[in-house]
Amino acid sequence: MNTEVVVEKRETIKTWTQAEAIELVKKIEAICPKFGCHVALTGGCLYKGGERKDLDILFYRIRQVANVDKTGLFLALTEVGVHEISGWGWCHKATYRGKKIDCFFPEEDGEGESNSPIEP
Repeated sequence: MNTEVVVEKRETIKTWTQAEAIELVKKIEAICPKFGCHVALTGGCLYKGGERKDLDILFYRIRQVANVDKTGLFLALTEVGVHEISGWGWCHKATYRGKKIDCFFPEEDGEGESNSPIEP
């Protein structure tokens, strides 16, 4: 008799504290203006207490700049350990030390872009 046992693998989710979120956002802000934007912390890490499953950050365009250079921005963010994993229009997914980040670009509509994973 051949018996198969299915074992459910539980993924350990690395969480964010507000202090960790603020520390990373400060590092990101040091990079952003070169690519036409500033960054703002939002979501649970800002509004709620305790640890959160992801970090929500908003990238807003500097008024005197025509467009945010998202390609250059994400390339530069790898220097501080932020790695884009997928993206489409106004919402891009990234990680930092195994922790999830949602990156929002409110001026983008997503037309002509893909949400497929980013090649390393």
